[in-house]
Amino acid sequence: MSESACMIEVNGKKVCLYPSEKIIKLLGKEYTILIVGLLGNREKSSFNEIAKSVGNPSPNLLSHRLHEMEEAGLILRDVVNTRPVSVKYSLTKRGRELRGLLIPVFKWLETVQR
Repeated sequence: MSESACMIEVNGKKVCLYPSEKIIKLLGKEYTILIVGLLGNREKSSFNEIAKSVGNPSPNLLSHRLHEMEEAGLILRDVVNTRPVSVKYSLTKRGRELRGLLIPVFKWLETVQR
């Protein structure tokens, strides 16, 4: 691990970003943070509800992003055995924790955007 991977110091201790590199890159991708915010506002949402709420990305892009988020442990994909079969997405515990951490950042952003 390089020294630059541990570039943040808090109370005299270094915090290393390297172990979190994959999730940090995912957070920087288009729609990820919007999806975390949306799913935190609702118990569950369908693919189409998510698409409509985040600005109608291409279905392939949204599908890929949801898959990445599921692999990262941020969201849960629940196949509902109905006719027709439907899929609902929700935040995992890890996703809810992330959303809670992001809220102060967005509150701060609101103050500097004015």
